[in-house]
Amino acid sequence: MIAEFEKQKIQREVIRKESRLTMIVSLSLLASIVVYTLIAYLHKGSFLTSRGVREAWNVLNIVSIVLIILVLAVRKTIYFSPRLVREDFTLTALLQRWRTIDIVLLSFAEVIAIFGLVITFLGMPFARTFHFFVSAFLLTMILMPIPWKVKDKIRNFEKYAGKWMP
Repeated sequence: MIAEFEKQKIQREVIRKESRLTMIVSLSLLASIVVYTLIAYLHKGSFLTSRGVREAWNVLNIVSIVLIILVLAVRKTIYFSPRLVREDFTLTALLQRWRTIDIVLLSFAEVIAIFGLVITFLGMPFARTFHFFVSAFLLTMILMPIPWKVKDKIRNFEKYAGKWMP
């Protein structure tokens, strides 16, 4: 019983230590998305947009949807791939690999918010670009390495990849 408690305590410390950088990146991205949203909201666009802007809006919507699907698919496949495991694999090594994957996926969320800002500056009203900011914010929240979520991911990893920790 005490040994299990000590093991969990060590695991929590490792998770906290290895997730700190990704958490800082996530919080920074959330702040930047909020700033982008405010800038877009305060931008005085017209309600009459050109055909080119409407077509760009359509393309950016499709690209954003593809990016969201890509992020969620990578999170469900590569994240839990048994190929991440080697014989000398540790929790620290797993969390470091996840950190790399998370930061790349978080950058896609930032790109979606930038799409919203750009299309707003091109003349699309904020009411038609709001979803870019909301989806970027939600995607960042989904990817944020909150400790209880990381523990859940580790349990899922063990389920899909088998027992791997010493």
